[in-house]
Amino acid sequence: MAAEPEKKDKRRAALMAIVEERGYITLSEVAAALGVSAQTIRRDMTELEKLGRVKRTHGGITFTGALDQRAWHQRQRSQTVEKKVIAEQIADLVTDGATVFLDIGTTCEEVAVALLARRNLKIVTYSIRSAAIFDNREDFTVAIPGGIVRHIDGAILGAGGDDFISQFRFDYAILAVSGIDMHGTLRDDDEFEVLRVRTAMAHARQILLALTTDKIGTGGLVKLCDLGEIDVVVTNDQLPSPILSIAMENNVEVIPVSPLDPMGGSAHK
Repeated sequence: MAAEPEKKDKRRAALMAIVEERGYITLSEVAAALGVSAQTIRRDMTELEKLGRVKRTHGGITFTGALDQRAWHQRQRSQTVEKKVIAEQIADLVTDGATVFLDIGTTCEEVAVALLARRNLKIVTYSIRSAAIFDNREDFTVAIPGGIVRHIDGAILGAGGDDFISQFRFDYAILAVSGIDMHGTLRDDDEFEVLRVRTAMAHARQILLALTTDKIGTGGLVKLCDLGEIDVVVTNDQLPSPILSIAMENNVEVIPVSPLDPMGGSAHK
């Protein structure tokens, strides 16, 4: 009998690994993948939902536990002034009437506020928080995918999010990342988010990266892209020489903007 709890734990760990990778999976898909009955998966889903790690939906299961709450709240408090001036510079690059993809996160929420200075925008985002910022703008059109809201950061999770995004063509894709290393690799912490952002990048005319300096030299679980795939980087200080060299080699425009100089510094290209 002692082996039964161990078997159950291994099955639930395997289930979580699948859901973390996919973001969303149907009941029948996960039952087939693990070689167990749908009834067994329902019991596992119920227990995992009680732990706050997943959310049951009609016919499936959505991952809700990718983010560490302490880390997220630390992000909210980190470099708030710098995020604001970066956001304002990003908004200055966006033209009235443009179609925009807006990533998720505290930096992009500041970008959403700054974009209120524009007119007649069409915005696609999977952040319920950013979408709410545009609520009173009748000249804006805002599109969000269906799904379950992850309460810690307002991300909308569910099947087909990348398919939803692929319907659009963007003038600008505005991104933020968990970190960038000295080799110019941009990373994030959530495979589900990376898939959506990669889809938006593939359908964007210009890709803008909002980068606070606290993200430089830090990592993330999943590679998003290389720096050379970005068109413009807006940051709150000069980039370290190795990263700046990579940007220049790949014709990436770098715009440093200081909280003390909100009009921006000298651009490198």
